Formats: sequence, C-alpha cells, structure tokens
Amino acid sequence: MGSVKPQIIDSVPALPADYDSAKIEKYVKAVFRNKGFIGMEMVVIQKSKPSVSLVAGCKSFQGEAPIQEDTPFAIGSLSKQFTCAAIFLLAQEGKLSPMDKVSRWYPKLTNANRITLLDLMNHTSGYSDYYPLDFLDRRMAKSIVLDDLIQQYAGGKVDFDPGEKFSYSNTGFTILGRVVERASGKPLGEFLKEKIFVPLGMKSASLDPRQDLPGLVKGYRALGIETHEWAPPEGMGWLHGAGGIWASANDLGKWAIALMSGKILDKKSMELLTRARILNSGKKRYYGCGLSVNERDGEVIWAHGGAVSGFHANISMMPRTQSAVILLVNSEHLDDSKIHQDILNLLLKEPSSLPVINGPKPIECAKNLVAQLGSGTLETKQLGEEFALYMTPKRLEAYARRLKELGLPTGFLVESSYERGGMEVAMLRILFKEGNSLKASLYRTPDGKIQQFLLTPH
Repeated sequence: MGSVKPQIIDSVPALPADYDSAKIEKYVKAVFRNKGFIGMEMVVIQKSKPSVSLVAGCKSFQGEAPIQEDTPFAIGSLSKQFTCAAIFLLAQEGKLSPMDKVSRWYPKLTNANRITLLDLMNHTSGYSDYYPLDFLDRRMAKSIVLDDLIQQYAGGKVDFDPGEKFSYSNTGFTILGRVVERASGKPLGEFLKEKIFVPLGMKSASLDPRQDLPGLVKGYRALGIETHEWAPPEGMGWLHGAGGIWASANDLGKWAIALMSGKILDKKSMELLTRARILNSGKKRYYGCGLSVNERDGEVIWAHGGAVSGFHANISMMPRTQSAVILLVNSEHLDDSKIHQDILNLLLKEPSSLPVINGPKPIECAKNLVAQLGSGTLETKQLGEEFALYMTPKRLEAYARRLKELGLPTGFLVESSYERGGMEVAMLRILFKEGNSLKASLYRTPDGKIQQFLLTPH
C-alpha cells in the first residue's frame, strides 16, 4: 500500500467553554476532520451513564467500511489493567497472591525469588522493557513464543533491584499474562472472556485476534511528517498480557463503569490496584497496577494510554463522580491525546458557584466606578448601606487626587472571580500609563448593589 497524504482543513475549531454533550460531539468531529484522522471512537461517561458516544471515519483510509459503535480497535497498554484484574480475580479465588514471588512460576528468571507479582504490576521489577521504541522494529515484526520472550528479557541482566525504581516494562506484563494462564489452567483470552468480557457484555472484546480477519480495522503510522501509510502489526506473541486486547470504546465504557463501581474486584483488590507505589527510598510513584493514579484539583484520576503499531488509545476515570473519557484512533502518529485531555478538562471543570448579578459585567462596572471616583463622587443609590457610609468625603477626595495623578486608565483586567458570603467577588487590575497599575476589589450582591470597591497599589 502506498503512502497517503490526509486532507487537512485549515480552520481549528474552538473548544466549548463548558461541558455540553452536543457541543463536544461537534468539536471532536471538527478536530477529527481538521487533523486528518482515519477512524475514531469516543465515549464519555457521567455518573455511571454514557453522555457521549461518538464514532467517525472508516476502518481504512480507502473507506472500505465506516466505523460502527461495536467496532473493536487495538487498545495497546489499556490491556494492562485487564491483566492486573485477572491476577486479582485469581487472588480472590485463592489461586495466588499478589505478593507471590515470580519463582513460583518461573524459577529460572533473574531475581525470581525476590520479585513479586505486585512488582511486575507496578513496573518496579527491574526487568528490561522489550518494547521501548515508538515504532515497530525488525524483531517484533516476527512471531515469538511467549516463554522465549520472557526468558530472553527477564532471564539475563536486570536494570535495577526490585522496588528500587519505577521503569515501564512490558516484559513484566507478559509474565503476568502467563501467570494467569498457569494459575487458571486457561489461555489468557479465554479467562478474560469468561470472567470479564462476557459478564460485562463486552461483545467486541478479544485478545490477540487473527490479523487476517475480514473487516478488521487497519492501523496507520507516519511516513515523513505530512503523510501516512499502513502500519504492519506486531508479530504474534509480542503483545498478549501487555497490550493484546481489542475492544470498542463502548465496551471500554462498560468496563470503566464496572471497575469504578466495584462490580469487578472486591474492596481489598481495588485498594491495591489503585494504590500509588512507594519505592524502597520512600519516594512515591503515581502508578498502581496497570493504571496511573494521580490527583488533580482534589480529584483522583485513574488513567492509562495505549500505543501499538498503528493505534492509540486513552482512558481516564474519575471514581468520585463515576465519570470517564475513552478515546480510540487508528492513527498512531496524530495527536489524539490533546482531544482526550480537552474533554477531560471539561469534565473536571467545576460548575460556576458565582451568583448571578443584576448589573453589568465586572469590567464595565469597574470602569464606571473609576470614572466616578476620578471626579470625587459616587452615586449612593448603587452602593450597599455600609459601603456608602464607609466612603466618606475625605476618602473620596483621596481617591480623586490619586486617580488624577495617574491619568485615564489604559486597561482593565479581571484576575480572579469567586463567591464569598453570597456575593460575587471580582479582583481586577487597572492599568495606567508608564506601567502604573492599581488593584481593585469589587464585591456585589445579586441585586447589583456594590458592597465594596477598594483601590490599592498593585
């Protein structure tokens, strides 16, 4: 297949100011067209229910078939949270423990009697990563036997002692996938299907589907900068428990809802799955088991990205609000993470707590007040009772004198707005010539009355 240059539209759409499902769909579709994506699926969950479910584009650049809501994409390292869940499900059945040593299943591996399954899930084992590059090299274009891969990358020199550092390692998750198989007596794909996919109704989900299946989505990679080409998949054996799952965004939404609501794992398992790892030094790494675990503006976020040949995937979950953003694309070289972050930012944005004021915007109000103060007066009917008494003739004279020295304002800026005591508080900066400026605090009640307008040096 030859190279193809995607059609790109010049205009860049504006991100909606607040969360609105209809506006978000319009925005994402516009970005999709603008950036030249081939296929995309996005699901946004709010309060455990789908708020946005969007598909766009086709399974290949040739447009052989449009993306449907149940079309599976390669989700790459989003697979890791499923592999970890499988480990915890087996622990709940008493078939293993997260604290088991690797030597229980692979006694010949380096440090096998020191490294735990938890170390593998936390990326703190020290085993070298077999997939550190962002492109498919010659090794991985060929098939490999899983146990040969494990011996090759975990049977020699390690990068560090267990628990000493955090270093992302697909090798550890290949071992975990095989541990699931040995402990359960079933292939990993069959175990996941039986314990997770079928119970959750994830009909599109599977592990390592045959690449010659008709209608399978094709992945694309960069050819230079402005063109792209078909991206050949990794050889069999390279992904497995580290990144071998295919699923639709809708099915990943079902997974996110079930995980956040505690329907998959018990409380003990969930606590360990989402616990940030403390290294031997005492330093915290914000990664649990197959999920990063971060906090932003007081909101806990479980997240992960996925990247395999030709595909990108992103998921972020906010357990407190039972919300999630899931985005899948079949264009590994385009910046889908920005779309994902844009929508996540809107989900995280707190609804405005500012009271509605019966009056002009803060800047217009401030301009009017400065003009009045410059003349040494204030219209008392617009003022709250206490502020009207506070602004004595002596104060008005002092304000007028300083404003006359500064001259006419050259600009007004609102630096912050917030609620206090049922009032709208606007903190402004008023600009004058020669780099001079004043700080203004404007307090107004919903009836529009000005309860405070004080000017101080900035």
